[in-house]
Parts: sequence; structure tokens; C-alpha cells
Amino acid sequence: MSSSNSLFKTRISAHLLDAFVSEGEKVTVEGWLTFYDEKEMTWKPLDGLLTFYLNGREIGKAKAQYGLFSFTFPSPSVGKHKIEIKFREEGYESSYKSLFFEVVEKRKKERISRVARLIFLLILFLCFVLFLSIFLSKLFLRS
Repeated sequence: MSSSNSLFKTRISAHLLDAFVSEGEKVTVEGWLTFYDEKEMTWKPLDGLLTFYLNGREIGKAKAQYGLFSFTFPSPSVGKHKIEIKFREEGYESSYKSLFFEVVEKRKKERISRVARLIFLLILFLCFVLFLSIFLSKLFLRS
């Protein structure tokens, strides 16, 4: 700290493991908590307690260790939701992070998974055809 009454800046970085959750699944938020060291002019990991809110209601707390944290909770009702992560501790500036996710019916997620798998297989097949055509064209052009 540069003076006796200044606070360290803090930052929360976070992501959802799956932002498209189906009903009945668990929702997991992972991330890291850091503070800015003015002497070394760099962000460093910070241990601290984070509070999690779902649609404005507190749902739990998680401890960041070596700056890393993970928090899992049961999926709420079908629809769009907002999770907020807050950090407040003496000697540090408060920080805040918001994430949005959607809970869908199981059938809808299964349909989307099937379509995504089909698109992936189609792209894989097209790559195979492209490489095969390049190989065959080089083979026959030599003759």
C-alpha cells in the first residue's frame, strides 16, 4: 500500500463451466481473485471469502485459495438467471462480478447437443474429403 489509509485494488475473474444448463443439473462457477501490488506493479493471487448471489438472493460463500475458487449449486428454475460474486474484506477495495446463464428443459439441451455433434461430424467429414482430394490430385498430377 502506498499510504496507511489506501486500499489494495481487487479483481474477480470468473466463468461458468456450462452457461446452458438443463434442469436438475449442477451449476459451477470457477475463477480467481486477485489484488494489485503497487510495488511490483502486477496482479497477484488473493485468498479471501467470496459471496454468491442468484437473482439478488444470497446462495452461499466460497473461499479463494491461492486466488482460485469454485462454487457449485443446484440449477434454479427454467429461464434466464444472473449470478453475482462479491468480495469485501478490510484493507482491500470491494469487487463485484456478474454472470448470466440459462436453464433449459432436458429435451432442449439434448436436441442442441445432437445438432452440435452432427455439425462437428460434418465439418470433420469435409476436412477428410478436402485432404483426400488434395492427396489424390497431387498423386495424379505427378503421372
